[in-house]
Amino acid sequence: MITQFKKILASVTALALLSASFAGCSHPQSSGSQVPASSPVSAQASSSPANPAASSSVASAETSSKPVDEQTALLQDMQKAAKQGKVLDIPFSVKTNVIEDVQQKWGKEDKSEYIASAKGIYNTYSKHNAVFGFNKGDQLFEVRTLDGKWKDLTLSKVKEVLGKPDHDVKYGKDEIIGYVASKDYKILLVFPADGDNPKLDHYSVLYPQGTVNSMAGDPGRQW
Repeated sequence: MITQFKKILASVTALALLSASFAGCSHPQSSGSQVPASSPVSAQASSSPANPAASSSVASAETSSKPVDEQTALLQDMQKAAKQGKVLDIPFSVKTNVIEDVQQKWGKEDKSEYIASAKGIYNTYSKHNAVFGFNKGDQLFEVRTLDGKWKDLTLSKVKEVLGKPDHDVKYGKDEIIGYVASKDYKILLVFPADGDNPKLDHYSVLYPQGTVNSMAGDPGRQW
C-alpha cells in the first residue's frame, strides 16, 4: 500500500514539473527585429513628416517670390504693350494703324504740325493726352502718351526694372532714354534733365522703319 502511494506521488511530481516546463516556453518574447520606442531609430521615425508632399508644399511657399510692387508692375505692362506697338491706355498702334483710324474714332485733332527732326507730322489730342506721329503714307510711326498717371515713375526706378537703357541722350532740357521692345518697336521715356532722380514727363512707342523715306534717301530715325 505504501509502495503504491509512493508511485502515485512520483507521478504527480513529474506532471507538475512537465507543466512548469511548458509554461516557460509559452511566455511572450519580443522579436529581435523590434526596436524599443526609446531608441534613436524610433525617435527618428516618429519625427519624420507623415506627408512628404505637404512638407514640400511648405518649402515651396517659403521660397516663393515676393509680390511685385505697383511701379514695377506698371513698367512691365508698358514693356508688354510696347511689344505690340502700343502705349498703355491708347487703343491705336504704330505700324498697323493710320491717322485716319484715330480721326474716325476721336474726331479732329487739336493741333497738327510737321516736325522735321522727328521725320513726320504730329497730331495732338489734348483731351486724350495723346500725340500721334505719322508719315506721308499716313502710317503711325510714333504714339506718345502725356497722361499724368505715369509721372510718379522715377529715372532710377525705370533703370532698376528695365535695366541699362539702349539709348540715353540729353536733348535740350530733357534726358531721353530708350529700350528695344522687339525687332520692330522701341520705347522712349523722357525726363526733365534736372536733379539726380527726375520723374517721367512722358513716354512713347516708336516704329523706326515708319520714318524711312527711301525715295529721298533718308534712312529715318533709330530713336
